[in-house]
Amino acid sequence: MFHFLSQKRLQSRGFSSGQKRRKLSDTAWTEMLRSGWQVSGVLFVVFAALISAWIIASASADSVFAGRPFRTAVVVTVISATLVVHWHVSLPHTFRQNSRIALILLVILVQLLLVKLSGIIAMKFAPEGGFRFLVEPYIFAPIVVSLLVGRRHGTFAVVYSSLFGGMTVAKEEAFYFIIFSMICGFVAIYLTNNVRRRSRLVMAGAYSGIACVLLATTLGQIQWPPFSLDFAPWEMVSKQVLSAVLVSSLTAVLVSGLLPLIEASFRITTDVSWIELADLNHPLLRQMTIEAPGTYHHSLVVATLAETAAEAIGASAVMCRVCSYFHDIGKMKKPSYFIENIGDGHNPHDDLTPNMSALVVMAHVKDGVDLAIKHKMNEEIVNVIMEHHGTSLIRFFYHRALKQREEVQRQVAEGKAHEDDIPDVKEESFRYPGPKPRTRESAIISLADSVESASRSLQKPTPKKIDELIDDIFKDRLNDGQLDDAALTLADLATIKNSFATTLRSMMHSRIEYPKLDDAEKASKPKSKTRKLVPPGTPVGKGNPENGSAGL
Repeated sequence: MFHFLSQKRLQSRGFSSGQKRRKLSDTAWTEMLRSGWQVSGVLFVVFAALISAWIIASASADSVFAGRPFRTAVVVTVISATLVVHWHVSLPHTFRQNSRIALILLVILVQLLLVKLSGIIAMKFAPEGGFRFLVEPYIFAPIVVSLLVGRRHGTFAVVYSSLFGGMTVAKEEAFYFIIFSMICGFVAIYLTNNVRRRSRLVMAGAYSGIACVLLATTLGQIQWPPFSLDFAPWEMVSKQVLSAVLVSSLTAVLVSGLLPLIEASFRITTDVSWIELADLNHPLLRQMTIEAPGTYHHSLVVATLAETAAEAIGASAVMCRVCSYFHDIGKMKKPSYFIENIGDGHNPHDDLTPNMSALVVMAHVKDGVDLAIKHKMNEEIVNVIMEHHGTSLIRFFYHRALKQREEVQRQVAEGKAHEDDIPDVKEESFRYPGPKPRTRESAIISLADSVESASRSLQKPTPKKIDELIDDIFKDRLNDGQLDDAALTLADLATIKNSFATTLRSMMHSRIEYPKLDDAEKASKPKSKTRKLVPPGTPVGKGNPENGSAGL
């Protein structure tokens, strides 16, 4: 309240614009909802209770758990506890993200619901049987989890949805159900690697349906008749094959349609959406081409470096490309204060003190976050904008400030200045506010940004100069602690360095200088004869230069 009144008072006196910087809200309550163990514990307890109630309510009369609610609750609790321990040990980084936990548990519940619904429909339209294990949407949970969270998490969805689903069917069907669910689920996970087009997702569903047909043939669920000219026995088989492929394909289509809704609800961006965000016709990028063309070109080169390096270590390459496009959008606020946009013109930093220049340069991070939030960009892009400089030191202006202080100290020693004129130079004043890069992709973009900027200063670049430049930048970042929070190993850093070096060498390779003909060479070069035009009617013979027998 008092802060609001003070801001109003400053605005009335002309010392404040009245505008507030956009920022991401982050309180203790939201932090607990995001990663608190209390919330994750409640999620697992509710999940186990819902699974138990579902099995008790939907189990068939000849099921193992029919009429045994206590045994059902105990078994479900044990399997759920196994899920918790397995998840915590294998993938601890997502185990602390309650949104990911809620998503995976919800998808498993939806999978069980769809399986039960498809079984009811199969029995209604084909009571004689033959379609029991062919029309189940086994690939729903594996595809959704693999695309949104990761393929390793997709294996959790396959295993535990198969176990819980097997508890709802009859005793003699439980084994077949678990086998079908696991095999089809793992095939779907394998086929959804690096899906960047929705059409490929549908193709993965169709191939999963073919795998289901092959498995049904192996287990004897589809009885292929002997080959003959009588096509009547093939009618049932053709319906079974078509049903299996069609259900898997429709499941993939359903996932494709639900992806945007799930991404918006859980604030996740898949590779399919990253590809859509990679459109260079975004309003901010089009504005950058006009107001800061040098920064735009710099961002494109950083995107190429980061994407290639991310592919080399198995990180999200398309995320690196898109985030690199937008990592310097804050420079559009004051484009003329950045060297790539200055060119041969006047450098405005010559009229500023080093401290003021550092403040102007550092402000592009906050301005970029402001623009990203204003245009409703996703959280990953905002994080990269905040982290791409970490808490690194702006060395150029820091060294300029030290030189100015040394000059003033020399003048004080000569009696030409007073001691109070000596500026106070603090290293903290020349460091970015951070935070440091917290993901592999953010760290790769941060390194690519530094390498691309420094490579512009190379005179007559050679492979050795490029390698030495990259080594110096990586050593400086490591010694400064800028990569402490990023999940990059030394092997990853070595691979990234090699990728940067290869890409820069291809971009900055030298051209052959074509020699120019000097005046002497031009003079010594024989002149070509020009053909003279002869008027019509001129006799051909002696003395005619156009006659080949002239002088004969």
